[in-house]
Amino acid sequence: MGSRLTFESPAGPTETLSTRRYPQPPSAGDPSAARGPSVGPASLRLGLGYGFALAAAASFGIGGVIAKAAFNALAPSTLAEFRVFFAFFIFLGLFLAFRRDELRIRRSDLPIFALFGIVGLAGVSLVYYEAIRRIPVGVALVIEYTGPLLLLAYARLRGRTVGGRLWIAAALAVVGCFFAAGAYDAGLRQLNGLGLALAAADAFFFALYFALAERLGTRYTTPALLVWGFGFALLGWSIVRAPWTLPWTTTPADVYVQIAEVVVIATLIPFALTLAAVRLIPAARVGLTATFEPVVAAVAAWVVLSERLEPPQILGGIVVLVAIATAQSLRPTAGSV
Repeated sequence: MGSRLTFESPAGPTETLSTRRYPQPPSAGDPSAARGPSVGPASLRLGLGYGFALAAAASFGIGGVIAKAAFNALAPSTLAEFRVFFAFFIFLGLFLAFRRDELRIRRSDLPIFALFGIVGLAGVSLVYYEAIRRIPVGVALVIEYTGPLLLLAYARLRGRTVGGRLWIAAALAVVGCFFAAGAYDAGLRQLNGLGLALAAADAFFFALYFALAERLGTRYTTPALLVWGFGFALLGWSIVRAPWTLPWTTTPADVYVQIAEVVVIATLIPFALTLAAVRLIPAARVGLTATFEPVVAAVAAWVVLSERLEPPQILGGIVVLVAIATAQSLRPTAGSV
């Protein structure tokens, strides 16, 4: 991938090493050309954006149930590194074969991609796993999903208009997650300061992931975000633990099947859909829609794992759906979220 970095030519226009071998497409070097698929009407873009975001949240939720079964054989952090490793090489091979020209990036954007991959992709899962080692999963999820509120606050600080209904929708989503994730059933004695601090940091990383995805999405297409993002995520994980030290030879074949399911259902599909959604609708709205994940996870666990689905969880799921519908009812305008 290093041969695809860009350099500023003396004449001014951006030149890439790859343009010396391949013709440069019309959109290369034009940030505006990368902003979302060529979808005409605003209503269609909005519908596709929310559709992608909801599908991604559902995929993450179902994938979480599969991952929970894999935790019987693998530590959560080990599974997370496996999924990043396989996702990177699958995305790299796929897009080198079919979308090679879209993988060119400017050298000046490498630090942003590094932050996006290491903190936004690898950091979110690593800090989350450290948090749930210390506090209940439901509590960690609720704190993480305050991320959309942080995104709205960030947008407001940057001078963008944030409709009142979006603030209401984000607050409803957090309340709905509180019940859908079963956080109401977590005793206060199970909480500790470090776990809460890690969950709060995870909410920040969650918001940063979406904010950086939105920023990079104005300049680059989804394949570039996926390949470079997961490349840096793998680099981040490698700092924590080198990939060759993973239990490659001691992992049973049936566990590799579960890893493959997690890679496809909880990684390849949802991340591709999420990044496509961010290029169609504002990041804050995608982050808010992501709160649908614990709702799907609770229902999937009820169906697949025969876990109990309590009335408060059902009520919480309904509140989350109301929150998403409220956000969708407010159409974004120029300069707004």
